[in-house]
Amino acid sequence: MKTQMPGGAGAQHHQHSRPGADSHSIITLNRVSRDFGRLQALAPLDLEVGAGRVLGLLGPNGAGKTTLMSIMACELAPSTGTVTVGGTTVTDTSAARRARRRLALMPQRPASVPGFSALDTVEYAAWTKGLPTRGRRETCMNALDRVGLAAQAKRPLRTLSGGMVQRVHLAAALVSRPALLLLDEPTVGLDPAQRIAFRALVEELEDTATVLATHLVEDVRALSDEIMVLDAGQVRFRGNTAELEVQVSPDAPGDNQLERGYMSVLSQEQS
Repeated sequence: MKTQMPGGAGAQHHQHSRPGADSHSIITLNRVSRDFGRLQALAPLDLEVGAGRVLGLLGPNGAGKTTLMSIMACELAPSTGTVTVGGTTVTDTSAARRARRRLALMPQRPASVPGFSALDTVEYAAWTKGLPTRGRRETCMNALDRVGLAAQAKRPLRTLSGGMVQRVHLAAALVSRPALLLLDEPTVGLDPAQRIAFRALVEELEDTATVLATHLVEDVRALSDEIMVLDAGQVRFRGNTAELEVQVSPDAPGDNQLERGYMSVLSQEQS
């Protein structure tokens, strides 16, 4: 199923819901916060994302998006509250390791090993997730095929374009078929056709809870069931696309109604 692109009829109301998607909770945050010394990087919040659902995170630089994503990835412990991923409540490092097996994080700037090929990169990700040796290469090739790079499998990363490298890391994130997929600026470096293909990939993830942190409002419009706007560690808005669009204040900047709604939410808090 292909998602309806921004500007199409009905684009504002959960336009990407997948038939058969199960909404049982994959990740739950209960009163989670994070402090760095005297700085509160993330105020206490509750959050739940179910299977087949997409949460879009919007916010300016320094809003707390990366901190929240790191907590959801069980890489950063919250100062308060609890995180539960796939039924595992993270209470210690052992529980964090178990939870991480159920999720995949594609960071904004994924680390690449220069000497690795595209296939090496995906196979390494499969190994770290404990995929069995038997059939692993075929699984990795299938992941590369899903992002349109099967023909480039043996090419070293250093010979690939930035957009291709980004897609290799997306394949690495998808190879373990995670219950929770965390995407931090995943379409940076992708051209318009590749971004449309990326959206179609996310559309197919019926059993996966997806969290998408981005500055690109159109990606959020196309994919998100729920939108959360963060600023200075605080949740400034939660709701769907249509609810954010009606937040528009007079003279709000932006190229479309959703962008103007987003900018209006930020300006309301700063005024």
